[in-house]
Order: sequence, then C-alpha cells, then structure tokens
Amino acid sequence: MSRIITIAGKELRLLGRDRAGLLVLFLMPAILVVIITLVQTNVMQRSGLVKTRALFLDLDGQAVGSALYKLLNTENLHLVGGNKKEKTAFDLEKAVRNGKYQVGIVVPKGSTKILRRNIAHLFAKPAQKNEKTPLEKVRLKVFFDPGIMPGLRAGITARLQMAVQTLSFEAKFSALEEVLKKASAELNVPAEGSPLPAAGLRELLVRPVFSLSDNAATVPSKSGGYNPVQQNVIAWALFGIFFTAIPIAGTMIKERVSAISDRLATLPVTPLQLFAGKIAAYVAVCLCQFLLIALLGACLFPHLGLPAFTVTENPAGILLIVLLSSLAACCYGIFLGTACKSFEQASTIGATTVVATAAIGGVMVPVYAMPDIMQRISIISPMNWGLNAGQSLLMRGSSLAAISPDLYRLALFCLLMIVLSRLQQNR
Repeated sequence: MSRIITIAGKELRLLGRDRAGLLVLFLMPAILVVIITLVQTNVMQRSGLVKTRALFLDLDGQAVGSALYKLLNTENLHLVGGNKKEKTAFDLEKAVRNGKYQVGIVVPKGSTKILRRNIAHLFAKPAQKNEKTPLEKVRLKVFFDPGIMPGLRAGITARLQMAVQTLSFEAKFSALEEVLKKASAELNVPAEGSPLPAAGLRELLVRPVFSLSDNAATVPSKSGGYNPVQQNVIAWALFGIFFTAIPIAGTMIKERVSAISDRLATLPVTPLQLFAGKIAAYVAVCLCQFLLIALLGACLFPHLGLPAFTVTENPAGILLIVLLSSLAACCYGIFLGTACKSFEQASTIGATTVVATAAIGGVMVPVYAMPDIMQRISIISPMNWGLNAGQSLLMRGSSLAAISPDLYRLALFCLLMIVLSRLQQNR
C-alpha cells in the first residue's frame, strides 16, 4: 500500500506542474456546465418536438382503446403496446419510472362501456334521464418520466387532449346522426332536411365525457420532476472526468520515451502496483472535479436564476457512480498510454473518443431525442452508463439495485481496460 501511495504522490506532483492540463481538467467542464445549462434551460422551455416512445396499455380492449391508439400513434409519438410485460397500470408506471419510456398511457377497463353509457344518457329523453346520478367519465391515466423536457410534456399532453376530444366528438356526432335518422323516420322528413335542435347542440358541445385522471402528471420523483441542473451537473462532470484519460496516457508515454519506465521496472514494484498508483492519484483528481462542478451547481446556479443542484436522497449512491466512472476513465487512460506510441496520438485518439462517447451517451443531447439507430448505439458508451445511473438516482429516486446493471458495466469496463493494458504491455 505504501508503494501505491508513493506512486500516486509522484503522479500528483507531475500533474501539478502541468498547468495547461489542470485547466483542461477543471476549467473546461466548469465553463461547459454553466453555459450549457443556461442555454438548455431556455431552449427546453420552448421546444419539445422530438420523437418520443410512449408505452400504451389498453386495458379496455374495445373501441376506445383502439381509436386512441390510431389517433396518438404518429411520426413523433411512437406508441409501444404494453400488454406483455406491463399488464397493469402499476407495471407501466414502474417502466416509466425506470426510464425505459418517456410516457405511459393507460386506457382503463370498461372505457368503451362508460363512453356509450354517457352518450346514450346525453341523447335520452328528459323523462328517462336521472340528473341526480352523476355521469362517470373515462379517466385516462398518463405518466411522465421525471427526466422529460417540460416543453415535450406539454406537447404530448395537448396531443392527448386533442385525441380524446376528437374521439368524444366522433362518438357524439354518430349518436346525433342516429337520433336525427329516427326523428326523420317518425316525421316522414328526409334526414338531410331535418333541423338541428339548438338545445341539443349546446349540450352536445359543452358536455365532456372524457378527462385525464389525477395521475396525468410526472411519475413521482424525489427531486420534484424535471430539472436541467440535476441532469447537466452529472452529465458534464462525467465529461470532465473522462478527459483525465488524456493526461494519464501522456505521463505514461513520457515515462516510456524518457526511459523512466525502465528505471521504474527495476524497483520492487509490480506493473499492477504502478497502475494502481496512477489510478489512485487520478481518481482523487476526478473526485475533486465532481466536487467543483457540484459546488457550482449548488452555490452559483441559484444566483443565475437556475435551480440549485442537490444530492439529498442517496449521496452514497452518487459517490459510488462518480467513483466507478473515475475508475473507468483512469483505466481507459492507462490503456491509451500502453497502446499509443506518441503523446500526439494519445491526445488525438483520447479527445476524439471522449467527445464521441459523450455525444452518443446523452451528455450533449438526451438519448430519447436521438434517432432510433443512435439510441441503440448509445448503450456502448461508458458515459451513458454513468449518466443513466446518476439521473435515475437524482431525478427518478431509484434505488442502487435499480441502477446495478449500469454499475456492473462500468466495473467490467475497468477490468477489460486493465487486462488489455497488461496484454499490450507484454507485447
């Protein structure tokens, strides 16, 4: 352990002399998180026109469910049937809470019967009506992922309201057409010449038979719903953390070129201990990076008119995510240092791959706003694993068990990079 601490101290002293590298590691992500959050907050309030996957659960199984599916399933809103794994409203809410879908829509059982009963009551004769008994409305249940943009949520809600109004009017006009046909037959008057009763038209247009239930809101979130600060702080902190791969690779290449690595090999330390010392030093740097960005979010953002960044529910979980992401970044840097022959090569490959994994991982643009092929590719990005886990804890109130697949992926990535580094070193 003392040898690992000595090696870590040596790495920190070398990094302290590299002022340009320190600016890249600390100043760049700090500036990016402030600028991007300010811009994104303004844009997200005005837009929401992205393709969205919604989980649609038709418990009715009759006319209302199928009609709503046809009205809502458009180019920008792709409905996915939930009759296989998600069989109840609770299952659907859980799927939305876990971030698998941005929206969940439930058509309750018996919706078609309620609609037909309301329409029949609407056109019944006064003597047949029982005004003391209130009519039951078809209450659709809608759930939103807490990480969804407010503009997108408003757009989907408006589209859903238009769909139920369209279905309601179609049902009313169909019933009205039947009433007019019967009246025309009784009076021996052609149907096209029958006058429309003014009282019936007034009641027809103002009497609703649909409503969104009280559940038509964001799935309950420990953080209070969508918050661009909660999303961007963790996203750009991860972006800065993965940039530590470049200085790690640079120090390893300099040691190899200057023959310092040969002298280190004569010391009573193993290659794995050398790796562990470098990792320990730069993991400490990564933790400082996250602390700086978190402090910016907590202290500076409220003065800029933004919500404050908070970690109140599961700080240990966030620390675990940052720690595993830091290990992944450091292990990737060690792999670059063993695989690349020059610092220029390592910096070019490192910067390109970090930016690419950030882009496809959802740091710059939310994954659900990407094309389908990009959404499928995003699963290969280590930054996507850390970001998904962080958003689940900060915005969805998930447990550690729920984010364990992403944590396992980060751990396996670390192991893979170390194995590849040793193989490359032995060549």
